[in-house]
Amino acid sequence: MRHIFIINPMSGNKQAVKYIPLIEDYFKSKPTEYEILLTQYPGHATELAKRFVKEDEVCVYSLSGDGTANEVLNGLNEGVSLAILPLGTGNDFTRMFQIPEIPLNQLIIETIEGKECFVDYGMSNSRKFLNCSTMGLDADIGILAHELKVKYPMLGSFTYVLAIFPLLIKRKPLNFTVTLDNQTLKVKSLLTAVMNGQYYGGGFTPTPMAAIQDGYLDLCIIQDTNLLRILTLLPKYKAGKHIFEDIVSFYKVKQFNLLSEREISTQCDGEVYPEIEINFKIVEKGLRLRVPKRSLLEEAK
Repeated sequence: MRHIFIINPMSGNKQAVKYIPLIEDYFKSKPTEYEILLTQYPGHATELAKRFVKEDEVCVYSLSGDGTANEVLNGLNEGVSLAILPLGTGNDFTRMFQIPEIPLNQLIIETIEGKECFVDYGMSNSRKFLNCSTMGLDADIGILAHELKVKYPMLGSFTYVLAIFPLLIKRKPLNFTVTLDNQTLKVKSLLTAVMNGQYYGGGFTPTPMAAIQDGYLDLCIIQDTNLLRILTLLPKYKAGKHIFEDIVSFYKVKQFNLLSEREISTQCDGEVYPEIEINFKIVEKGLRLRVPKRSLLEEAK
């Protein structure tokens, strides 16, 4: 198998490139082919990933944050394996690999020598997402958190927490219609998250029941409420202990339609787009994912 490393040199406070010698040293004594490709602009990772096809017997590695991993996913041809080596501020999707926290240099080696699993990914209209797609306030928080991260990189994932409070003050609830298989919901929502994984925003847990091999998207809708109730709900939302709150609803779905009364910001793994109508669906076991052998994910048969 060929190993292709797509590296965003800006990830990890520009620390991503320091792992290149580790990769080169590992393959010096191996007969296996490898290649290291550096991204140069937004969207470049998608272009690079498109070069490879299943017949190449190749695994494409994303050494970066969630946004670059999403770019790689959206360029990945069917049947090509993906590995994610987290070097962002959140690294929320890789929490789903169910392995102990280990240094990245060790994770790189264990992933190269790892196993392959079939996992699900989501579709938001024509865009693929690994971990999550959120709308309105969630997406706006993500935009502001990214701006804070660029300006104050030392804050790391805490930028998401800082971004919440000013946007809560001037929040605009979303009015939309959700059409599921057997029901139609009219919603006035504060927060809406469509999840494949359990986490986003550096460890917030909107859907603690989600799994990336169960064949479902998990939809979490929080109704609009007053600011005091929001402030008491936030710690529970972060810890995944909001599941019994009366203003919170959960749905496990294969596909559904969301139609907003106005154009809203929607994000997929941190990449933000304006939308009015969104068709969501799960692509069950549509991705061949390479992970360390110690991962509790079920190995591909």
